[in-house]
Amino acid sequence: MCSLAAAHDDLRQGLEQATRGRLLADATPAGGAAVVPIRWSPPYYVANFTIGTPPQPASAIVDVAGELVWTQCSACRRCFKQDLPVFVPNASSTFKPEPCGTAVCESIPTRSCSGDVCSYKGPPTQLRGNTSGFAATDTFAIGTATVRLAFGCVVASDIDTMDGPSGFIGLGRTPWSLVAQMKLTRFSYCLSPRNTGKSSRLFLGSSAKLAGSESTSTAPFIKTSPDDDGSNYYLLSLDAIRAGNTTIATAQSGGILVMHTVSPFSLLVDSAYKAFKKAVTEAVGGAAAPPMATPPQPFDLCFKKAAGFSRATAPDLVFTFQGAAALTVPPAKYLIDVGEEKDTACAAILSMAWLNRTGLEGVSVLGSLQQEDVHFLYDLKKETLSFEPADCSSLP
Repeated sequence: MCSLAAAHDDLRQGLEQATRGRLLADATPAGGAAVVPIRWSPPYYVANFTIGTPPQPASAIVDVAGELVWTQCSACRRCFKQDLPVFVPNASSTFKPEPCGTAVCESIPTRSCSGDVCSYKGPPTQLRGNTSGFAATDTFAIGTATVRLAFGCVVASDIDTMDGPSGFIGLGRTPWSLVAQMKLTRFSYCLSPRNTGKSSRLFLGSSAKLAGSESTSTAPFIKTSPDDDGSNYYLLSLDAIRAGNTTIATAQSGGILVMHTVSPFSLLVDSAYKAFKKAVTEAVGGAAAPPMATPPQPFDLCFKKAAGFSRATAPDLVFTFQGAAALTVPPAKYLIDVGEEKDTACAAILSMAWLNRTGLEGVSVLGSLQQEDVHFLYDLKKETLSFEPADCSSLP
């Protein structure tokens, strides 16, 4: 899938093996609850936190599909630009590199040892970049929580698409995500609309709860085995996708939805996207407001906001799930203004064919822009996702 965590796949594979128990036993539980402010930093939602003793500031992309926590470290060379100073391991009295010879180190396929430090090299990523670093542990203060975490300390990278944040916070279904290391049974987040300057929230542990109302929906996660490629993702079984009153995908043609917070755009199975594109084109103006022949990249469907264009007539995009749950994405969340003059509206939804990858047949992705002002609760004990409309900026 589209995840920055792919850069650390070899590290993740090693950490997921039989050695998971030792470092998890070293983790300090966050207690009953934690609240983490997050903010929009185009095109990502980002959290600030600190690492080490004394604390050093860092920031990371919040990745609900992410496999682990990582940040760039001071020995980093050829690394991407970040807003805050790079983490200096030697300045932290609680920093501990993972030594060679341990079960954790031995289980990393691309490990190498230098000076008794367990190093690794990540494979090429969809960002057309590589990373390498070493495994370590240190104290993290994130929101109202303080916890000792295992993380990737990156010392080399040629990724050039993360201008600003220093790494990422993975919340995925892996032993080395923030969720697993803090031993959480639930978490939630609520993303305020982009470019409003309003704060969003990530809730960890018992602070993760919905208001509860008639508008609350609940859908079960798809059960996967640890060997499945998608086991680290939160997958939902789709009954259908509708554009207005038109069904554009069924359980047979597009039965899986992946929750994603790194990708701002949603991606639909190709057949559903083509039907969506047709429905939107006809609804917003037809011949009076035809789509642009050459839309700006990476968009595929754009309109000039001239006479005849009407966002208000575009159809709602509705995802329906097992258990009669339904998530409605109104046009304001997928037809976004682009360009310096804001004179163009583009669909922040693409076809899965845009990824140019095999093995993703029947899979759609719900991106962060389409999740705005909805409070999502991930209950890992009940294996469900619950959600309800919310004014995310007003949540405590």
